[in-house]
Order: sequence, then C-alpha cells, then structure tokens
Amino acid sequence: MEPTAAALATEPAAEPPAAAPRDGLRRKLGWLTLFRVVTVTVLLAGTIVVNLELGPVIERDLLPLYAVVAATYLVALATALALRAGRGLTSLAYAQVVLDVLVATAVVAVTGYSASVFVVIFSIGVVNGAILLFRRGALFAAALAVPAYLTVALRVDPHGADVSRITLLVHAASFVAVAFLSSYLAEQLRSAGERIVAQEGALAEITALHESIVASLTSGLMTLDLAGKVTYLNPAGELLTGLRLEEVRGRPATERFGAFREATPRGEVEWTGPSGRPLRLGYSAFPLRGPAAAAIGSAVIFQDLTALREMENAVQRSRRLADLGRVAAGLAHELRNPLAAMSGSLELLQTNAALPPDERRLMDIVLREAARLDGLVNDLLEYTRPAPLRRVRTDLSVVLDEALRVFANDPTAARVTVEQDLSPVTVACDPDQTRQVFWNLLVNAAQAAAAREGGAGRVRVACGPDVKGARLVVEDDGPGIPAADLPRIFLPFFTTKRNGTGLGLPTVQRVVDAHRGSVTVDSSPGRGTRFVVLLPREGADAGGAGAPG
Repeated sequence: MEPTAAALATEPAAEPPAAAPRDGLRRKLGWLTLFRVVTVTVLLAGTIVVNLELGPVIERDLLPLYAVVAATYLVALATALALRAGRGLTSLAYAQVVLDVLVATAVVAVTGYSASVFVVIFSIGVVNGAILLFRRGALFAAALAVPAYLTVALRVDPHGADVSRITLLVHAASFVAVAFLSSYLAEQLRSAGERIVAQEGALAEITALHESIVASLTSGLMTLDLAGKVTYLNPAGELLTGLRLEEVRGRPATERFGAFREATPRGEVEWTGPSGRPLRLGYSAFPLRGPAAAAIGSAVIFQDLTALREMENAVQRSRRLADLGRVAAGLAHELRNPLAAMSGSLELLQTNAALPPDERRLMDIVLREAARLDGLVNDLLEYTRPAPLRRVRTDLSVVLDEALRVFANDPTAARVTVEQDLSPVTVACDPDQTRQVFWNLLVNAAQAAAAREGGAGRVRVACGPDVKGARLVVEDDGPGIPAADLPRIFLPFFTTKRNGTGLGLPTVQRVVDAHRGSVTVDSSPGRGTRFVVLLPREGADAGGAGAPG
C-alpha cells in the first residue's frame, strides 16, 4: 500500500449570526476612523508646507483649517473610545457620516468654497456612508452632502453668484451618482458577505459533523499526505497504538506504521507499539480524492483483532480437545483391558522359580513398557477429560513452596540451582490443578537448565500480585526454544524430548484457560526460556465447580 493520505482539515467555526454584523461594523468604523485621521494628517502636512512658503498672512487665513484638523483628531479619539465600549455602533456610524459631511464642508469652505480642489471629499464621505451602512448610508450621506455643498457654494462663498450653475449641478449630480453607484456595490458586497457567512456556517456544521463521526469511531483512523507523512490519528487510533497525534503528525508513516506500507490494501498485520505488546491489526486502506477526482492522499482504518484471534484459537483448541477426548475415551477402553490382561499374565509367569534369567529380563521390559503405556493413557485421559475446577481462595506462594519442597527430592534438582522469590498473593483457584501447572513448568525448566552446556544451570521461580490477580514466573537459562517450535509448544503430542508425551504444556494451557487466565512464553535459542502465568483474582465462577474453558 502506498502510505499517502490527505489531512483532515479543521475549519474554524463560523461566527454567530448576531455577532458577525456587529463585529463587521466595528471593524469598518475602526478602519474609516484611521483613514480619516490619515487624510486630515496629509491635509495638515500640505497646509504647513504651503504656509511656510507664503508667510503669516496665509497662516491667519488657515486657522479654521487647523481647527477642523484638531476637531477631527478629537472625534477620532472619541470614536476609538466608543468602539472599545462596543455599544451603539449603528448610531455611531450615522454620526460618522454626519461628521464626514461636516468635515468636507469645512475643508471646502476654508480652501476656496466652490473653487476648492477638495470638493471630492464630499464624494469620499458618500462612499464612507455606503461602506458603513450600505444603501441607507450612501443615500443619507448624499442627502446631507448636496445641500451642504450648495449652501457653501451659493450662500457662504462671497463669489458664489459668479459660479457656473452647470458646475454646481455637475458637482451635486456627481454626489448623487456616487451615492447610487457605491450603494449598489455595497449591497452586492453585503449580499456576497452573507452568502459567504452562510457557506462558512454550513461548512462549519459539516466539519463539526465529520469531526464528531471520526472522533466517535471505535476503529483507528490514520490519514497521510501525498508525501507519506501522517496528518491525522483519531482518538481511537491513539488509544489503540499508544501514540499521540502530536508525536506522529508530520512524520513519515514508515517510521511507526511500516507494516501498512508493505501489506496489501486490505488484510492483517503483526504490529508492536511502544508498550512492546504485539497486536494483530486488521486494516483497510483506501485513497482520498478531491475535486475532479484528483488524488489528495489516502487513509487507513484499522482495529485490534488480537482478542478475536485469541478467542478463535481457544475455540479451535476446544474443538481439538473435544475430538481428542472422544478418541482418547475409545482408545483407553480398547487398550486398558488388554494391558491389564497382559500385565497380569506376565506377573503370574514371573512367579515361576524355574524361569530362565533372559526370559525374566524380557518380561521385566514388557511390564515396564506396559506400565509406561498405561501412564500415557492416563495422561491422555487426564488432559482430555479433566476434573471440574474446585475453586477456593488460595495463597499461591504456599502452593509453590510445597511443590518446590517436593521437587528438591527429584534427581533433576541435583543438577540445577533453583532461585525463588515468592510473595504472598491470594487468588480463587483449584490448588491441585494450579500445582500441576507449576510442576509441569518447573520440571520442563529444570530439564532445560540441566541440558545447558558448560555446567549446572539455573531455574528462577517467582510469584506475586498483578494488576488483575496473581503473576507466576518460571524461567531457566537453558538452550531455549527454536523460533519455529514456539507456535507449536502448546499443541498436544508435540515434544522435542525423547521420552516426552507432549501433553505437559497443553495441560498447562488447558488449566490456565479454565481459570480464565493467560500463559505466555518468551524464548530464544541460547538465552533461555521464560513462562509467565497470569491468574485472575476472582474467577468467573469463583467458589464453585466449573467446566474448563
């Protein structure tokens, strides 16, 4: 699979419908106030330059202009304070329109009345009204600008009578035209803004829905970009893998998820996370495509199948055990009677004092092998038809200590060193069957350690509390188990010993399963073997008899 996937983009949430226009009006008032300050500042700077060139006479004439500039600064300061308060923004906007017209009137009156080059400021005031209040603002500004301009040009201007009527008409008409044009553009802008806000709201809802769906998935979801880097890992994926999104985002997927790259688009892989626990992950990979079906990446959905596969294996073991039980029952019936007859006959013949030594030795061999065969039949019956569990509250350390005392008399014990670390821990278990589990593991470990090259080996036994109950550890420093044999050590009749029956470890597995526990093995050639048995503190049927699981 090609490890490429698109990032799951997270769009910011849209503003509330009531808050968006208010914030928009506040921003516009702020910008227009700044623009007004910059404009009068430029006007003031130009006036000062002219004043320096023409002398004090002009300075006296321009005192009203200085007053207009100062008043504009004061109004800008008051506007900033009002904006900070955030109340009455619409009334403030109308006041700003009135102020723009008054400033334009004052500037035109100071700089030449109808002949002033700053008549265009009226048009700017109209545009500002459209920006602030759209069509209403533009028409309101024009309704103020036309009479204000005509009043200055005809009544205040001492030369107003000489002004061309056409000039006045053109200026007034331009104000009206600017009002209609700017109002049209402002309304179009508002309509477009409303559509954008609506689309952003819909997009935010869709994004929130997608995020909710992704976050609610019980399966892991990972996305990658076209460069093969991880862009997203959902909460279920974080919990499953033990990796945080911050740890893997922007990193190549091959660093942590190389198994997905090497596998097919659908299947199962063995994956080991930071905890070191191997997982069986089932996954499905698929491409992500954008507009025009263009590839924008791919994604992987995965889930933990470890428990499911273990359950399937347990069911298969139960089926094999049931089949084996039926065969063992029939085989035991067919073998025990002939074996008993043979053993009885041979023992009777051995009572003959005139029996030659060679024949007596052959009879001993036959009797010994018959006894071994009878023991094998008994082991097989015990494995396939175990006694029901008799759960009682038991201190596991006491059971193990008793077994170790008995093992001290075993011939194998003389060739190994046994180390023990037994901590008291109480669980609900069958003491006899638990002792059998420990005995099988102990004997196997002692035999493996005794076969170690270079002298006596070492066996370590430990038990103690665990998060869910009790933990039993049996390890040796023997030759270890080949990797090819590890998957088969719990299968009935699989053994590497010359005289082994291959039922010891399968019996361990069966008893531990019956207690709803688990048994794991860690081994490698030359480094020894370590068995770990976990037993729950309270069994599913603690306190009573129960069938083995």
